[in-house]
Amino acid sequence: MVSVTYDPALVVASVLVAIMGAFTGLRLTSGLRHLDPAARRPRIAEAAVALGGSIWSMHFVGMLAVSIPLTISYSALPTLISALVAILVVGVGLIALHFGARTQDRILIAGTLTGLGIVSMHYIGMTAITGNCVIAYKPIGLVLSTAIGIGSSVLALELAYRRRTWVMTACGAVVLGLAISAMHYVAMIFTTFEATDTVVFVATPNISTGTLAMIVALASFVICGLFLLMAIPVENQARLAMRPAGVAIGVPGGVPGGAPVTVAGASGTVSVPPKADSALSKAYVAGGPNEKKPDPGLSGRIPYERDNTIRFLATEQISAFRADGHYTRVINGSAEFFCPWSISRVEKAIETAPFIRTHRSYLVNLRHVAGFKREGDKAFCFLSGDREVRIPVSRSRISDVQKALGLQ
Repeated sequence: MVSVTYDPALVVASVLVAIMGAFTGLRLTSGLRHLDPAARRPRIAEAAVALGGSIWSMHFVGMLAVSIPLTISYSALPTLISALVAILVVGVGLIALHFGARTQDRILIAGTLTGLGIVSMHYIGMTAITGNCVIAYKPIGLVLSTAIGIGSSVLALELAYRRRTWVMTACGAVVLGLAISAMHYVAMIFTTFEATDTVVFVATPNISTGTLAMIVALASFVICGLFLLMAIPVENQARLAMRPAGVAIGVPGGVPGGAPVTVAGASGTVSVPPKADSALSKAYVAGGPNEKKPDPGLSGRIPYERDNTIRFLATEQISAFRADGHYTRVINGSAEFFCPWSISRVEKAIETAPFIRTHRSYLVNLRHVAGFKREGDKAFCFLSGDREVRIPVSRSRISDVQKALGLQ
């Protein structure tokens, strides 16, 4: 067995490449729930290329950081296959996460697929090594690297998707980037290189490994930067998608000549013209300093988006509301829908009873509470429905919630 050493500068470069790619991938998927499926697909493809490509780049730079006292080279086909596998598997994981209701099970599935993509990419990439050596892998290395890849990927997605802010996305990116790097270097610790008995003549490359590694790292940063610069902020797309065509967000009067918007209500589907005096438009368009109190005609109904159509749900049918940045998620049993109103506007639009604020981000319909549980300083309300949904209760509100439920 021959000894292996690493170039510290290239090791650091490989970790930074992984973090940058992870941040780009997570950022590109931010806010996709506000877009229709057709608009999500290209963003998911970009995110998969950025994240999968960074996994490959991290591996490539990490391998170039290795110094082995043997002459080796890399076959092009396995190297290409490893990159495609990383992009494909990560893409499948992102699709699982962004098409359908986002649940803990989906995060677990997406994290597992991402972790498996990292591990598969590494070991397929290792088969590209040819030359005067034989490579062997210890089983413990495969087990540890797989556990690190999957476990850290699940944790990273949990952090990044808990609250889609820049800070949480950055935290998730750091964890995911470190997971990619840790998986690689842990696997390498339990990988052995043995000199072969026969000598294989390998052509000497025209460029040094250090220079090639820095070129790959720089190219990865440039590609990720271009993805971020070219991506239209999803928040703006979401707000535009939720307003009637021709009505400017936060600007009364709108834009002349806009197309009508389709609105589904209890009595059927109607077409609302983009007029400045449209009471319905003023009632459900969110954002801006001119936000007004909902029209009295909409009392007791909350707008939500489904199938590119603005629909309405009676407040008695709603189990809970969850704040989501400047918008709100409407929870109806185990299903969630996007609402263009802020949580404060929702609170003004509904009658106080039977809703109660259990947390700064949650309003809960007491009639839909199927259970209550305390776990030390924490507490949860359980909503009735096909799938059990837990709503957190803040420590300062536990007593109020218990009284409202008749438990005190």
